[in-house]
Amino acid sequence: MLKAFLGNIEHTLSNKPNGQSMYKFTNGLVLNVYETTGAVVFQGDNADGELAGQIRSFIESVNAPFN
Repeated sequence: MLKAFLGNIEHTLSNKPNGQSMYKFTNGLVLNVYETTGAVVFQGDNADGELAGQIRSFIESVNAPFN
């Protein structure tokens, strides 16, 4: 679901052999997604900016428990 969400935002994508997908966004944000562990790491410029916040909110909504 995260990859589909990120696909709607302008970015460049690099896939690494260790299961890492590196998304680089035009605002300087770098997002590393590790498929083997499910970890998501925010780096680069704007790691705490608006886009990063939107991505974090999406992740939280996906991970929210059903009531």
